[in-house]
Amino acid sequence: MDTNGKFRNNDSSLVVCDSDTRIDTSQSFAPPLGRQLRKLQLSDFVLTESLYEPFSIIPSHAHVAPTLVLVLSGESVEKLKSCDHEVRAGSLIIRPAHETHSDRNARQTVQLLTIEVKMNEQCPIYQSFARVFNRTAYIQGGLLPAMAQRIYQESKTRDSAAPIIVEGLLLEMLGQASRSLYSPPLQAPAWLRRTRDLCQARFADPLTLVEIARVVGAHPTHLARAFKKHYGTTVGEYIRRLRLDWAATQLANTEDSIADIATAAGFYDQSHFSHNLKKHLGVSPLEFRKNGR
Repeated sequence: MDTNGKFRNNDSSLVVCDSDTRIDTSQSFAPPLGRQLRKLQLSDFVLTESLYEPFSIIPSHAHVAPTLVLVLSGESVEKLKSCDHEVRAGSLIIRPAHETHSDRNARQTVQLLTIEVKMNEQCPIYQSFARVFNRTAYIQGGLLPAMAQRIYQESKTRDSAAPIIVEGLLLEMLGQASRSLYSPPLQAPAWLRRTRDLCQARFADPLTLVEIARVVGAHPTHLARAFKKHYGTTVGEYIRRLRLDWAATQLANTEDSIADIATAAGFYDQSHFSHNLKKHLGVSPLEFRKNGR
C-alpha cells in the first residue's frame, strides 16, 4: 500500500546466499519468500505478510535491510550461526542486515509479518535506534511483540491515515526496543528470577503479591520495588501482559470462544478481557480474530 492507500507488489530486498537467481514469488509458497499476501510500502519501511507451507525448508539467505519478523501463526526452527532457535506464534525476531539464516517450518502453515527498515543509516532518526540491529534477538512475550501485533493490525486498515499511524507505531516500537534491549544490565537475584518464572508458569491463577513473596521468600514491598527496578514493570502489569499475549495467540490459532479464552487466561469475564485487550493491542478480541484470518 502506498501513501494513497493502494497496495503495491514490489520485490522484497532479500539475498539468497547459495544462488544469484531471483526467486519467482508468483508461485504459491515459493521459497524463500513464501506466498505474499499483502505488502505495505512506506517511505522508510516495507511490511510484507507471507505464508509458508507446512514442513517447508527456507534455504540460507540474508536480507539486505535490517528486519523485524513477527510470527503470526505456526512454528519453525531458525538456524543462525550453527545454533537452532525455536520460534512460534507471538515471537518477534529482530535481525541485522546481511545476517545469514535458514528456517525449517513445522506441520502448520507459518504466517509472518516481515518489516524491512529502509531508512538511510546516516539519518539522525535511524542513529537513535541503530543499536537495536547490532545483533539478532528472539523475543517471546512482553511489550515488543505486543507492539508488533498492534502494528500488524493497523497495517490492515485501509484508510489514508493508516500509513502515518503505522510509521509512528514503528518508530515507537524501535525506541522502546533501544531502551529495553540495551539499557545497562542489572543482574536480578535468584529469588527475583524465581518470581518472574512463577508469574510465567501461573499467570492465569489469581496470584497475590503476598502469596508470591511467601513462595520466593521475600517481603512483598521489597519484591514489588525490585521487580519494577529490574524488569521495568510492576508484577501485576507483567502478569496481565502474559495473560493478554497468551489470549491473543489463542484467538489467532484456535476456535475457542472469546468467553472461554478470557476465563482460561485469568480474566474476570469477557468484558474485562475485551477492555484490556483493546488497551493492549488497540482492537477488540473479535476484531483481532477477524483481522488475523
